[in-house]
Amino acid sequence: MWLIDTASLELRSHTTLAPQSYAILSHTWVEEEEVSLQEFQDIDIRRRKNGFQKIKAACELARLRGLKWCWVDTCCIDKTSSAELSEAINSMFRWYKESAVCFAYLSDLLPDPLDERIGDFDQDLAKCVWFRRGWTLQELIAPKTLEFFDRDWNVRGTKAALTKTLHNITGVSIRVLENSDRLRETPTGTRMSWAADRQTKRVEDIAYCLLGIFDIYMPLIYGEGERAFTRLQEEIIKDKHDLSIFAWKAEPNGQRFRGLLARSPSEFRLCRDAQLSFHLKTTTEYSITNRGIQLYTLLGTDDDGNYLLPLGCSLKDEANRGSKKRDMSDEKDSIGVYLKKAPNYGLVRAHPDKLYTYKGWTSSMISKHGSKRIHAPQDLTEYDCSAIDEQHHLSIRIGESSFPFEIKSTGPDDSWDENSRMFITMADQRFTGYCRLRVKPNHRSSFECILVCGLMRIPSIDKNSIRVNDDNLYVRAWCSIFSSTSSMWAELCDLTKGKEALDLLHLRNTVDKKVGKCDLDRCVSETTSEIVLLSVSAEKEQNHGIWSFRINVSVDCIPRRPQNTEEKLYKLREDGKTTIMKRITK
Repeated sequence: MWLIDTASLELRSHTTLAPQSYAILSHTWVEEEEVSLQEFQDIDIRRRKNGFQKIKAACELARLRGLKWCWVDTCCIDKTSSAELSEAINSMFRWYKESAVCFAYLSDLLPDPLDERIGDFDQDLAKCVWFRRGWTLQELIAPKTLEFFDRDWNVRGTKAALTKTLHNITGVSIRVLENSDRLRETPTGTRMSWAADRQTKRVEDIAYCLLGIFDIYMPLIYGEGERAFTRLQEEIIKDKHDLSIFAWKAEPNGQRFRGLLARSPSEFRLCRDAQLSFHLKTTTEYSITNRGIQLYTLLGTDDDGNYLLPLGCSLKDEANRGSKKRDMSDEKDSIGVYLKKAPNYGLVRAHPDKLYTYKGWTSSMISKHGSKRIHAPQDLTEYDCSAIDEQHHLSIRIGESSFPFEIKSTGPDDSWDENSRMFITMADQRFTGYCRLRVKPNHRSSFECILVCGLMRIPSIDKNSIRVNDDNLYVRAWCSIFSSTSSMWAELCDLTKGKEALDLLHLRNTVDKKVGKCDLDRCVSETTSEIVLLSVSAEKEQNHGIWSFRINVSVDCIPRRPQNTEEKLYKLREDGKTTIMKRITK
Protein backbone atom coordinates (compact mmCIF):
# COMPACT_ATOMS: atom_id res chain seq x y z
CA MET A 1 0.00 0.00 0.00
CA TRP A 2 1.47 3.33 -1.11
CA LEU A 3 0.95 6.37 1.15
CA ILE A 4 1.94 10.03 0.90
CA ASP A 5 3.99 11.55 3.70
CA THR A 6 1.89 14.62 4.54
CA ALA A 7 4.97 16.64 5.54
CA SER A 8 7.39 15.86 2.72
CA LEU A 9 4.83 14.91 0.03
CA GLU A 10 6.81 11.78 -0.80
CA LEU A 11 5.42 8.32 -1.49
CA ARG A 12 6.23 5.47 0.87
CA SER A 13 5.30 1.77 0.53
CA HIS A 14 3.78 0.01 3.53
CA THR A 15 3.16 -3.70 4.01
CA THR A 16 1.09 -3.15 7.16
CA LEU A 17 -0.49 -0.06 8.59
CA ALA A 18 -2.46 0.50 11.75
CA PRO A 19 -6.11 1.53 11.25
CA GLN A 20 -7.01 5.18 11.93
CA SER A 21 -3.43 6.26 11.15
CA TYR A 22 -4.02 7.88 7.76
CA ALA A 23 -6.41 10.19 5.94
CA ILE A 24 -7.94 9.35 2.58
CA LEU A 25 -9.27 11.47 -0.29
CA SER A 26 -12.50 10.87 -2.18
CA HIS A 27 -12.98 12.84 -5.40
CA THR A 28 -14.07 12.62 -9.03
CA TRP A 29 -11.41 12.21 -11.68
CA VAL A 30 -10.84 14.63 -14.52
CA GLU A 31 -9.10 13.07 -17.51
CA GLU A 32 -5.58 14.32 -18.34
CA GLU A 33 -5.45 16.31 -15.10
CA GLU A 34 -4.82 13.54 -12.58
CA VAL A 35 -1.35 12.61 -11.29
CA SER A 36 -0.27 8.99 -11.65
CA LEU A 37 2.15 7.21 -9.31
CA GLN A 38 5.01 7.60 -11.77
CA GLU A 39 4.24 11.30 -12.37
CA PHE A 40 3.96 12.03 -8.65
CA GLN A 41 7.58 11.00 -8.15
CA ASP A 42 8.71 13.73 -10.56
CA ILE A 43 8.23 17.08 -8.81
CA ASP A 44 8.23 19.14 -11.99
CA ILE A 45 5.66 16.97 -13.79
CA ARG A 46 3.25 16.72 -10.86
CA ARG A 47 3.21 20.47 -10.34
CA ARG A 48 2.04 21.02 -13.90
CA LYS A 49 -1.02 18.81 -13.31
CA ASN A 50 -4.19 20.41 -11.95
CA GLY A 51 -4.90 17.26 -9.97
CA PHE A 52 -1.85 17.84 -7.80
CA GLN A 53 -3.55 20.77 -6.04
CA LYS A 54 -6.23 18.57 -4.45
CA ILE A 55 -3.61 16.03 -3.41
CA LYS A 56 -1.62 18.80 -1.76
CA ALA A 57 -4.73 20.23 -0.06
CA ALA A 58 -5.76 16.82 1.28
CA CYS A 59 -2.29 16.20 2.68
CA GLU A 60 -2.29 19.60 4.38
CA LEU A 61 -5.66 18.89 6.01
CA ALA A 62 -4.34 15.53 7.22
CA ARG A 63 -1.13 17.10 8.58
CA LEU A 64 -3.14 19.68 10.54
CA ARG A 65 -5.10 16.77 12.09
CA GLY A 66 -1.84 15.22 13.25
CA LEU A 67 -1.91 12.44 10.61
CA LYS A 68 1.40 11.52 9.01
CA TRP A 69 -0.03 9.68 6.04
CA CYS A 70 -2.60 10.29 3.30
CA TRP A 71 -3.89 7.97 0.55
CA VAL A 72 -5.14 9.21 -2.85
CA ASP A 73 -6.29 6.70 -5.47
CA THR A 74 -4.79 8.54 -8.46
CA CYS A 75 -1.16 8.44 -7.28
CA CYS A 76 -1.09 5.67 -4.65
CA ILE A 77 -1.81 2.76 -7.02
CA ASP A 78 0.67 1.59 -9.66
CA LYS A 79 -1.80 1.07 -12.48
CA THR A 80 0.92 -0.34 -14.74
CA SER A 81 0.90 -3.45 -12.50
CA SER A 82 -2.23 -5.54 -12.95
CA ALA A 83 -1.49 -7.43 -9.72
CA GLU A 84 -1.20 -4.22 -7.68
CA LEU A 85 -4.31 -2.75 -9.32
CA SER A 86 -6.31 -5.90 -8.56
CA GLU A 87 -5.12 -5.94 -4.94
CA ALA A 88 -5.96 -2.26 -4.49
CA ILE A 89 -9.48 -2.52 -5.91
CA ASN A 90 -10.24 -5.62 -3.85
CA SER A 91 -8.91 -3.90 -0.70
CA MET A 92 -10.25 -0.39 -1.29
CA PHE A 93 -13.44 -0.67 0.78
CA ARG A 94 -11.38 -1.81 3.77
CA TRP A 95 -8.86 1.01 3.26
CA TYR A 96 -11.64 3.62 3.31
CA LYS A 97 -13.24 1.98 6.32
CA GLU A 98 -9.99 1.93 8.34
CA SER A 99 -9.04 5.53 7.56
CA ALA A 100 -9.03 8.12 10.36
CA VAL A 101 -10.96 10.54 8.17
CA CYS A 102 -12.11 10.74 4.56
CA PHE A 103 -12.15 14.08 2.76
CA ALA A 104 -14.79 14.20 -0.01
CA TYR A 105 -13.80 16.98 -2.40
CA LEU A 106 -16.77 18.22 -4.47
CA SER A 107 -15.19 20.31 -7.20
CA ASP A 108 -18.56 21.42 -8.61
CA LEU A 109 -20.00 22.58 -5.27
CA LEU A 110 -19.65 26.36 -5.26
CA PRO A 111 -18.58 28.23 -2.11
CA ASP A 112 -21.51 29.59 -0.13
CA PRO A 113 -20.41 32.21 2.43
CA LEU A 114 -22.75 32.68 5.35
CA ASP A 115 -23.40 36.33 4.49
CA GLU A 116 -24.29 35.49 0.87
CA ARG A 117 -26.30 32.31 1.34
CA ILE A 118 -28.31 31.64 -1.83
CA GLY A 119 -30.51 28.70 -2.75
CA ASP A 120 -30.95 25.36 -1.06
CA PHE A 121 -27.81 23.52 0.06
CA ASP A 122 -29.45 20.08 -0.19
CA GLN A 123 -30.35 20.73 -3.84
CA ASP A 124 -26.86 22.03 -4.62
CA LEU A 125 -25.33 18.98 -2.98
CA ALA A 126 -27.57 16.58 -4.93
CA LYS A 127 -26.39 18.14 -8.23
CA CYS A 128 -22.76 17.23 -7.57
CA VAL A 129 -21.35 14.66 -9.96
CA TRP A 130 -19.74 12.89 -6.97
CA PHE A 131 -23.14 11.31 -6.25
CA ARG A 132 -23.39 9.85 -9.77
CA ARG A 133 -20.05 8.09 -9.98
CA GLY A 134 -19.78 4.36 -9.32
CA TRP A 135 -16.59 4.39 -7.26
CA THR A 136 -17.80 7.01 -4.80
CA LEU A 137 -20.60 4.75 -3.50
CA GLN A 138 -18.23 2.72 -1.35
CA GLU A 139 -16.39 5.94 -0.46
CA LEU A 140 -19.67 7.25 0.97
CA ILE A 141 -20.52 4.11 2.93
CA ALA A 142 -17.19 2.74 4.20
CA PRO A 143 -15.55 5.63 6.17
CA LYS A 144 -16.56 6.15 9.77
CA THR A 145 -15.73 9.86 9.48
CA LEU A 146 -16.51 11.61 6.20
CA GLU A 147 -16.28 15.35 5.62
CA PHE A 148 -17.52 17.22 2.55
CA PHE A 149 -15.58 20.15 1.03
CA ASP A 150 -16.61 22.56 -1.72
CA ARG A 151 -14.54 23.81 -4.64
CA ASP A 152 -12.48 26.14 -2.43
CA TRP A 153 -11.93 23.52 0.29
CA ASN A 154 -14.46 24.97 2.71
CA VAL A 155 -15.93 22.25 4.90
CA ARG A 156 -19.68 22.04 4.19
CA GLY A 157 -20.79 19.21 6.41
CA THR A 158 -20.14 15.69 7.65
CA LYS A 159 -21.77 12.38 6.97
CA ALA A 160 -22.98 12.24 10.55
CA ALA A 161 -24.67 15.65 10.26
CA LEU A 162 -26.05 15.14 6.75
CA THR A 163 -27.27 11.55 7.13
CA LYS A 164 -30.89 12.23 6.17
CA THR A 165 -29.88 14.42 3.22
CA LEU A 166 -27.45 11.76 1.96
CA HIS A 167 -30.15 9.10 2.30
CA ASN A 168 -32.56 11.19 0.22
CA ILE A 169 -29.92 11.76 -2.48
CA THR A 170 -28.48 8.25 -2.73
CA GLY A 171 -31.15 5.91 -1.34
CA VAL A 172 -28.58 4.32 0.99
CA SER A 173 -30.34 3.48 4.23
CA ILE A 174 -29.65 5.63 7.28
CA ARG A 175 -28.65 2.53 9.25
CA VAL A 176 -25.91 1.71 6.73
CA LEU A 177 -24.73 5.33 6.54
CA GLU A 178 -24.35 5.28 10.32
CA ASN A 179 -22.58 1.93 10.38
CA SER A 180 -21.27 0.11 7.30
CA ASP A 181 -21.30 -3.21 9.20
CA ARG A 182 -25.07 -3.22 8.65
CA LEU A 183 -24.50 -3.89 4.95
CA ARG A 184 -24.73 -7.60 5.74
CA GLU A 185 -28.34 -7.09 6.87
CA THR A 186 -29.30 -5.37 3.62
CA PRO A 187 -30.82 -7.41 0.73
CA THR A 188 -28.62 -7.87 -2.31
CA GLY A 189 -31.21 -6.23 -4.57
CA THR A 190 -31.31 -3.13 -2.37
CA ARG A 191 -27.52 -2.76 -2.40
CA MET A 192 -27.57 -3.09 -6.20
CA SER A 193 -30.22 -0.36 -6.41
CA TRP A 194 -27.85 2.18 -4.84
CA ALA A 195 -25.68 1.93 -7.97
CA ALA A 196 -28.62 2.03 -10.41
CA ASP A 197 -28.03 5.66 -11.43
CA ARG A 198 -24.24 5.71 -11.16
CA GLN A 199 -21.79 5.55 -14.03
CA THR A 200 -18.21 4.46 -14.56
CA LYS A 201 -15.88 5.20 -17.47
CA ARG A 202 -15.16 1.53 -18.15
CA VAL A 203 -17.93 -1.05 -18.45
CA GLU A 204 -16.19 -3.48 -16.11
CA ASP A 205 -15.87 -0.92 -13.32
CA ILE A 206 -19.61 -0.87 -12.58
CA ALA A 207 -19.01 -4.38 -11.22
CA TYR A 208 -15.58 -3.82 -9.69
CA CYS A 209 -16.71 -0.73 -7.76
CA LEU A 210 -19.26 -2.91 -5.92
CA LEU A 211 -16.84 -5.57 -4.65
CA GLY A 212 -16.53 -3.98 -1.23
CA ILE A 213 -20.28 -3.37 -0.94
CA PHE A 214 -20.80 -7.15 -1.15
CA ASP A 215 -17.56 -8.16 0.60
CA ILE A 216 -16.51 -10.05 -2.53
CA TYR A 217 -12.96 -10.70 -3.76
CA MET A 218 -12.45 -11.60 -7.41
CA PRO A 219 -9.77 -11.05 -10.07
CA LEU A 220 -10.07 -8.12 -12.45
CA ILE A 221 -10.22 -8.84 -16.18
CA TYR A 222 -10.38 -5.58 -18.09
CA GLY A 223 -11.70 -6.28 -21.55
CA GLU A 224 -14.41 -8.73 -20.42
CA GLY A 225 -17.11 -6.04 -20.69
CA GLU A 226 -20.54 -6.86 -19.22
CA ARG A 227 -19.26 -10.31 -18.26
CA ALA A 228 -17.73 -8.60 -15.19
CA PHE A 229 -21.16 -7.87 -13.73
CA THR A 230 -22.23 -11.45 -14.41
CA ARG A 231 -19.15 -12.72 -12.56
CA LEU A 232 -19.93 -10.44 -9.63
CA GLN A 233 -23.43 -11.91 -9.35
CA GLU A 234 -22.06 -15.44 -9.59
CA GLU A 235 -19.67 -14.72 -6.71
CA ILE A 236 -22.51 -13.26 -4.65
CA ILE A 237 -24.60 -16.39 -5.28
CA LYS A 238 -21.73 -18.59 -4.09
CA ASP A 239 -21.34 -16.56 -0.90
CA LYS A 240 -24.85 -15.47 0.12
CA HIS A 241 -28.33 -16.98 0.42
CA ASP A 242 -30.44 -14.08 -0.81
CA LEU A 243 -32.88 -14.50 -3.69
CA SER A 244 -33.35 -10.75 -4.07
CA ILE A 245 -30.41 -10.97 -6.48
CA PHE A 246 -33.02 -12.19 -8.99
CA ALA A 247 -35.48 -9.33 -8.24
CA TRP A 248 -34.47 -7.13 -11.18
CA LYS A 249 -36.66 -5.67 -13.93
CA ALA A 250 -35.56 -5.06 -17.50
CA GLU A 251 -36.62 -2.08 -19.57
CA PRO A 252 -39.90 -2.59 -21.46
CA ASN A 253 -39.91 -3.73 -25.09
CA GLY A 254 -36.65 -5.63 -24.74
CA GLN A 255 -35.97 -9.34 -25.16
CA ARG A 256 -38.92 -11.64 -24.52
CA PHE A 257 -36.72 -14.08 -22.60
CA ARG A 258 -33.71 -13.58 -20.36
CA GLY A 259 -31.59 -15.60 -17.98
CA LEU A 260 -31.83 -15.24 -14.20
CA LEU A 261 -29.05 -12.65 -13.83
CA ALA A 262 -29.28 -8.91 -14.45
CA ARG A 263 -27.05 -7.07 -16.90
CA SER A 264 -26.59 -3.87 -14.92
CA PRO A 265 -27.31 -2.39 -11.48
CA SER A 266 -29.81 -0.11 -13.24
CA GLU A 267 -32.19 -3.09 -13.50
CA PHE A 268 -32.42 -3.15 -9.69
CA ARG A 269 -33.72 0.41 -9.49
CA LEU A 270 -37.08 -0.63 -7.99
CA CYS A 271 -35.47 -2.75 -5.26
CA ARG A 272 -34.48 0.21 -3.09
CA ASP A 273 -37.13 -0.67 -0.47
CA ALA A 274 -36.84 -4.46 -0.76
CA GLN A 275 -36.86 -6.40 2.49
CA LEU A 276 -36.18 -10.05 3.11
CA SER A 277 -39.40 -11.80 4.14
CA PHE A 278 -38.29 -14.56 6.44
CA HIS A 279 -41.95 -15.17 7.34
CA LEU A 280 -42.40 -16.60 3.85
CA LYS A 281 -40.30 -19.58 4.94
CA THR A 282 -38.73 -19.82 1.50
CA THR A 283 -36.32 -22.75 1.54
CA THR A 284 -34.44 -22.48 -1.72
CA GLU A 285 -30.99 -23.84 -2.45
CA TYR A 286 -29.09 -22.56 -5.45
CA SER A 287 -25.63 -22.75 -6.95
CA ILE A 288 -23.65 -22.11 -10.12
CA THR A 289 -23.12 -25.19 -12.32
CA ASN A 290 -21.98 -25.94 -15.86
CA ARG A 291 -25.69 -25.85 -16.82
CA GLY A 292 -26.18 -22.34 -15.43
CA ILE A 293 -27.92 -21.65 -12.13
CA GLN A 294 -29.31 -24.71 -10.36
CA LEU A 295 -32.14 -24.20 -7.88
CA TYR A 296 -33.97 -26.57 -5.58
CA THR A 297 -37.12 -24.62 -4.82
CA LEU A 298 -40.88 -24.39 -4.65
CA LEU A 299 -42.50 -23.27 -7.88
CA GLY A 300 -45.92 -21.77 -8.38
CA THR A 301 -47.93 -21.49 -11.58
CA ASP A 302 -50.25 -19.01 -13.23
CA ASP A 303 -53.07 -19.33 -15.74
CA ASP A 304 -50.87 -18.38 -18.70
CA GLY A 305 -48.56 -21.38 -18.51
CA ASN A 306 -45.77 -19.62 -16.60
CA TYR A 307 -43.90 -20.94 -13.61
CA LEU A 308 -43.57 -18.55 -10.67
CA LEU A 309 -40.40 -18.43 -8.60
CA PRO A 310 -40.93 -16.76 -5.17
CA LEU A 311 -37.93 -14.67 -4.14
CA GLY A 312 -38.42 -14.55 -0.41
CA CYS A 313 -38.47 -10.76 -0.29
CA SER A 314 -41.06 -8.02 -0.38
CA LEU A 315 -41.54 -4.48 -1.62
CA LYS A 316 -43.28 -1.63 0.16
CA ASP A 317 -46.89 -1.14 -0.85
CA GLU A 318 -47.15 2.51 -1.91
CA ALA A 319 -50.96 2.44 -1.67
CA ASN A 320 -50.87 1.51 2.00
CA ARG A 321 -47.96 3.69 3.05
CA GLY A 322 -50.25 6.39 4.48
CA SER A 323 -52.40 4.03 6.50
CA LYS A 324 -51.58 3.62 10.17
CA LYS A 325 -53.65 0.49 10.68
CA ARG A 326 -52.10 -2.37 8.75
CA ASP A 327 -50.38 -5.61 9.56
CA MET A 328 -47.19 -6.98 8.10
CA SER A 329 -48.89 -8.99 5.36
CA ASP A 330 -50.83 -5.95 4.15
CA GLU A 331 -47.87 -3.61 4.20
CA LYS A 332 -45.66 -5.56 1.83
CA ASP A 333 -46.02 -6.94 -1.66
CA SER A 334 -44.14 -10.23 -1.86
CA ILE A 335 -42.47 -10.70 -5.22
CA GLY A 336 -41.48 -13.44 -7.61
CA VAL A 337 -40.40 -13.80 -11.23
CA TYR A 338 -41.97 -15.52 -14.22
CA LEU A 339 -40.23 -18.56 -15.73
CA LYS A 340 -40.90 -20.48 -18.94
CA LYS A 341 -39.71 -23.92 -20.01
CA ALA A 342 -37.34 -23.97 -22.98
CA PRO A 343 -35.71 -27.26 -24.05
CA ASN A 344 -31.90 -27.08 -24.12
CA TYR A 345 -32.07 -24.04 -21.81
CA GLY A 346 -34.06 -25.27 -18.80
CA LEU A 347 -36.31 -22.56 -17.36
CA VAL A 348 -35.80 -19.03 -18.67
CA ARG A 349 -37.00 -15.69 -17.33
CA ALA A 350 -40.24 -14.75 -19.09
CA HIS A 351 -41.67 -11.22 -18.93
CA PRO A 352 -38.30 -9.84 -17.73
CA ASP A 353 -39.81 -6.36 -17.49
CA LYS A 354 -42.27 -7.52 -14.80
CA LEU A 355 -42.27 -8.93 -11.29
CA TYR A 356 -45.04 -11.16 -10.00
CA THR A 357 -46.52 -9.61 -6.85
CA TYR A 358 -48.90 -11.01 -4.28
CA LYS A 359 -50.00 -10.44 -0.68
CA GLY A 360 -48.70 -12.86 1.92
CA TRP A 361 -49.02 -16.60 1.29
CA THR A 362 -51.05 -17.53 -1.79
CA SER A 363 -51.67 -21.02 -3.08
CA SER A 364 -50.43 -20.09 -6.55
CA MET A 365 -46.92 -19.70 -5.17
CA ILE A 366 -46.87 -23.19 -3.68
CA SER A 367 -46.27 -25.91 -6.22
CA LYS A 368 -48.61 -28.88 -6.27
CA HIS A 369 -45.57 -31.08 -6.71
CA GLY A 370 -43.46 -29.77 -3.85
CA SER A 371 -39.87 -28.62 -4.32
CA LYS A 372 -38.29 -29.20 -7.70
CA ARG A 373 -34.72 -29.07 -9.00
CA ILE A 374 -34.47 -26.73 -11.96
CA HIS A 375 -31.78 -25.14 -14.10
CA ALA A 376 -31.75 -21.69 -15.65
CA PRO A 377 -29.15 -19.85 -17.77
CA GLN A 378 -27.36 -16.78 -16.43
CA ASP A 379 -28.24 -14.77 -19.55
CA LEU A 380 -29.59 -15.15 -23.07
CA THR A 381 -28.66 -13.46 -26.32
CA GLU A 382 -31.04 -12.29 -29.04
CA TYR A 383 -30.09 -15.43 -30.94
CA ASP A 384 -31.11 -17.56 -27.93
CA CYS A 385 -34.48 -15.76 -27.80
CA SER A 386 -35.04 -16.48 -31.49
CA ALA A 387 -34.13 -20.11 -30.89
CA ILE A 388 -36.62 -20.35 -28.01
CA ASP A 389 -39.34 -18.78 -30.14
CA GLU A 390 -38.50 -21.31 -32.83
CA GLN A 391 -38.76 -24.10 -30.24
CA HIS A 392 -42.28 -22.99 -29.32
CA HIS A 393 -43.23 -22.63 -33.00
CA LEU A 394 -45.48 -25.56 -33.96
CA SER A 395 -45.93 -26.64 -30.33
CA ILE A 396 -48.94 -28.80 -29.46
CA ARG A 397 -51.04 -27.78 -26.46
CA ILE A 398 -53.65 -29.98 -24.83
CA GLY A 399 -56.74 -27.85 -24.33
CA GLU A 400 -59.22 -27.86 -21.49
CA SER A 401 -62.49 -29.82 -21.44
CA SER A 402 -65.88 -29.32 -19.85
CA PHE A 403 -65.33 -32.73 -18.24
CA PRO A 404 -62.28 -32.99 -15.99
CA PHE A 405 -59.48 -35.28 -17.08
CA GLU A 406 -56.08 -35.96 -15.58
CA ILE A 407 -52.86 -36.36 -17.57
CA LYS A 408 -51.25 -39.38 -15.93
CA SER A 409 -48.07 -39.62 -18.00
CA THR A 410 -46.57 -38.22 -21.18
CA GLY A 411 -43.77 -38.80 -23.60
CA PRO A 412 -41.25 -37.64 -24.56
CA ASP A 413 -40.51 -36.14 -21.12
CA ASP A 414 -38.03 -33.52 -22.29
CA SER A 415 -40.60 -32.03 -24.67
CA TRP A 416 -43.53 -31.90 -22.25
CA ASP A 417 -44.22 -28.72 -20.29
CA GLU A 418 -46.50 -29.82 -17.47
CA ASN A 419 -47.57 -26.33 -16.50
CA SER A 420 -48.57 -25.26 -20.02
CA ARG A 421 -49.88 -28.75 -20.85
CA MET A 422 -47.91 -28.48 -24.05
CA PHE A 423 -45.46 -30.46 -26.16
CA ILE A 424 -42.60 -28.21 -27.24
CA THR A 425 -41.93 -29.84 -30.59
CA MET A 426 -38.78 -27.86 -31.48
CA ALA A 427 -40.53 -27.39 -34.87
CA ASP A 428 -39.68 -31.01 -35.68
CA GLN A 429 -42.09 -31.86 -38.48
CA ARG A 430 -42.03 -35.56 -37.55
CA PHE A 431 -42.64 -34.99 -33.86
CA THR A 432 -44.75 -37.61 -32.06
CA GLY A 433 -45.97 -37.50 -28.46
CA TYR A 434 -48.54 -39.15 -26.27
CA CYS A 435 -50.61 -38.51 -23.15
CA ARG A 436 -52.20 -41.17 -21.00
CA LEU A 437 -55.44 -39.64 -19.73
CA ARG A 438 -57.82 -40.52 -16.95
CA VAL A 439 -61.26 -39.16 -17.80
CA LYS A 440 -63.88 -38.66 -15.07
CA PRO A 441 -67.32 -38.22 -16.66
CA ASN A 442 -68.87 -38.26 -13.18
CA HIS A 443 -67.81 -38.58 -9.58
CA ARG A 444 -68.53 -42.31 -9.51
CA SER A 445 -66.58 -43.58 -12.48
CA SER A 446 -63.50 -42.98 -14.59
CA PHE A 447 -61.63 -44.63 -17.42
CA GLU A 448 -58.25 -44.41 -19.13
CA CYS A 449 -57.45 -43.56 -22.71
CA ILE A 450 -54.36 -42.79 -24.75
CA LEU A 451 -54.01 -39.65 -26.86
CA VAL A 452 -51.35 -39.80 -29.57
CA CYS A 453 -50.50 -36.63 -31.48
CA GLY A 454 -47.83 -35.21 -33.72
CA LEU A 455 -46.94 -33.10 -36.73
CA MET A 456 -47.05 -33.95 -40.41
CA ARG A 457 -46.18 -32.17 -43.62
CA ILE A 458 -48.86 -31.60 -46.21
CA PRO A 459 -48.43 -30.40 -49.78
CA SER A 460 -51.09 -27.68 -49.72
CA ILE A 461 -52.75 -25.28 -47.34
CA ASP A 462 -55.89 -25.97 -45.34
CA LYS A 463 -57.58 -24.00 -42.57
CA ASN A 464 -55.52 -25.61 -39.79
CA SER A 465 -52.11 -25.79 -41.47
CA ILE A 466 -49.13 -23.51 -40.84
CA ARG A 467 -46.61 -22.44 -43.43
CA VAL A 468 -43.07 -23.25 -42.30
CA ASN A 469 -40.82 -21.89 -45.06
CA ASP A 470 -40.74 -20.07 -48.36
CA ASP A 471 -41.08 -23.27 -50.39
CA ASN A 472 -44.82 -23.50 -49.80
CA LEU A 473 -44.34 -26.26 -47.24
CA TYR A 474 -47.17 -26.59 -44.74
CA VAL A 475 -47.49 -28.48 -41.46
CA ARG A 476 -50.54 -29.45 -39.47
CA ALA A 477 -51.13 -31.40 -36.28
CA TRP A 478 -52.78 -34.80 -36.15
CA CYS A 479 -54.32 -36.59 -33.19
CA SER A 480 -55.79 -40.01 -32.38
CA ILE A 481 -57.57 -41.17 -29.24
CA PHE A 482 -57.91 -44.77 -28.01
CA SER A 483 -59.88 -46.32 -25.14
CA SER A 484 -59.56 -49.75 -23.55
CA THR A 485 -62.23 -51.09 -25.95
CA SER A 486 -59.88 -50.49 -28.91
CA SER A 487 -58.30 -53.52 -30.54
CA MET A 488 -54.97 -51.64 -30.38
CA TRP A 489 -55.15 -50.99 -26.63
CA ALA A 490 -52.69 -53.64 -25.48
CA GLU A 491 -50.17 -52.73 -28.16
CA LEU A 492 -50.45 -49.00 -27.40
CA CYS A 493 -50.01 -49.61 -23.68
CA ASP A 494 -46.73 -51.36 -24.41
CA LEU A 495 -45.54 -48.66 -26.80
CA THR A 496 -46.31 -45.81 -24.39
CA LYS A 497 -44.17 -47.33 -21.66
CA GLY A 498 -41.05 -46.43 -23.63
CA LYS A 499 -39.95 -42.86 -24.20
CA GLU A 500 -36.94 -43.29 -26.45
CA ALA A 501 -36.90 -41.99 -30.02
CA LEU A 502 -37.28 -45.48 -31.52
CA ASP A 503 -40.31 -46.21 -29.31
CA LEU A 504 -42.01 -42.99 -30.39
CA LEU A 505 -41.23 -43.67 -34.06
CA HIS A 506 -42.76 -47.14 -33.71
CA LEU A 507 -45.80 -45.57 -32.02
CA ARG A 508 -46.18 -43.10 -34.90
CA ASN A 509 -45.90 -45.83 -37.54
CA THR A 510 -48.35 -48.11 -35.71
CA VAL A 511 -51.03 -45.44 -35.47
CA ASP A 512 -50.47 -44.38 -39.07
CA LYS A 513 -50.74 -47.95 -40.32
CA LYS A 514 -53.85 -48.87 -38.33
CA VAL A 515 -55.95 -45.69 -38.39
CA GLY A 516 -54.04 -43.03 -40.35
CA LYS A 517 -53.17 -39.51 -39.23
CA CYS A 518 -56.11 -37.09 -39.12
CA ASP A 519 -56.89 -33.87 -37.28
CA LEU A 520 -60.11 -35.33 -35.84
CA ASP A 521 -60.75 -38.59 -34.03
CA ARG A 522 -63.07 -40.15 -31.44
CA CYS A 523 -63.38 -43.22 -29.30
CA VAL A 524 -66.08 -44.83 -27.16
CA SER A 525 -65.89 -46.11 -23.62
CA GLU A 526 -68.55 -47.48 -21.28
CA THR A 527 -69.23 -47.14 -17.60
CA THR A 528 -71.91 -48.81 -15.54
CA SER A 529 -74.30 -45.90 -16.02
CA GLU A 530 -73.44 -44.34 -19.36
CA ILE A 531 -71.73 -44.54 -22.71
CA VAL A 532 -68.95 -42.00 -23.13
CA LEU A 533 -67.93 -40.54 -26.49
CA LEU A 534 -64.50 -38.91 -26.35
CA SER A 535 -63.55 -36.64 -29.28
CA VAL A 536 -60.29 -34.85 -30.10
CA SER A 537 -59.54 -32.31 -32.80
CA ALA A 538 -56.48 -30.26 -33.74
CA GLU A 539 -56.54 -26.63 -34.76
CA LYS A 540 -53.94 -23.90 -35.08
CA GLU A 541 -53.64 -20.89 -32.75
CA GLN A 542 -51.36 -17.88 -32.36
CA ASN A 543 -49.80 -16.51 -29.17
CA HIS A 544 -47.26 -13.63 -29.05
CA GLY A 545 -46.92 -13.97 -32.81
CA ILE A 546 -45.93 -17.65 -32.55
CA TRP A 547 -48.08 -20.19 -34.40
CA SER A 548 -48.83 -23.46 -32.65
CA PHE A 549 -51.56 -26.09 -32.38
CA ARG A 550 -54.19 -26.91 -29.79
CA ILE A 551 -55.78 -30.32 -29.25
CA ASN A 552 -59.39 -29.83 -28.21
CA VAL A 553 -60.81 -32.57 -26.01
CA SER A 554 -64.57 -33.00 -25.67
CA VAL A 555 -66.56 -35.61 -23.75
CA ASP A 556 -70.19 -36.54 -24.42
CA CYS A 557 -72.05 -38.84 -22.05
CA ILE A 558 -75.11 -40.85 -23.07
CA PRO A 559 -77.03 -42.33 -20.12
CA ARG A 560 -77.85 -45.98 -20.42
CA ARG A 561 -81.58 -46.84 -20.80
CA PRO A 562 -83.05 -49.06 -18.06
CA GLN A 563 -83.17 -52.66 -19.31
CA ASN A 564 -86.26 -54.93 -18.73
CA THR A 565 -85.49 -58.30 -17.26
CA GLU A 566 -87.78 -61.13 -16.27
CA GLU A 567 -87.41 -63.39 -13.30
CA LYS A 568 -89.42 -66.63 -13.45
CA LEU A 569 -90.41 -68.57 -10.36
CA TYR A 570 -91.07 -72.25 -10.83
CA LYS A 571 -92.93 -74.90 -8.79
CA LEU A 572 -92.08 -78.56 -8.95
CA ARG A 573 -95.21 -80.64 -9.71
CA GLU A 574 -95.89 -84.17 -8.51
CA ASP A 575 -95.26 -85.55 -11.98
CA GLY A 576 -91.75 -84.15 -11.94
CA LYS A 577 -92.46 -81.25 -14.30
CA THR A 578 -92.33 -77.58 -13.46
CA THR A 579 -94.89 -74.86 -13.93
CA ILE A 580 -94.52 -71.05 -13.85
CA MET A 581 -95.96 -69.62 -10.68
CA LYS A 582 -95.18 -65.91 -11.20
CA ARG A 583 -93.48 -63.62 -13.70
CA ILE A 584 -91.73 -60.54 -12.27
CA THR A 585 -90.66 -57.71 -14.55
CA LYS A 586 -87.88 -55.40 -13.45
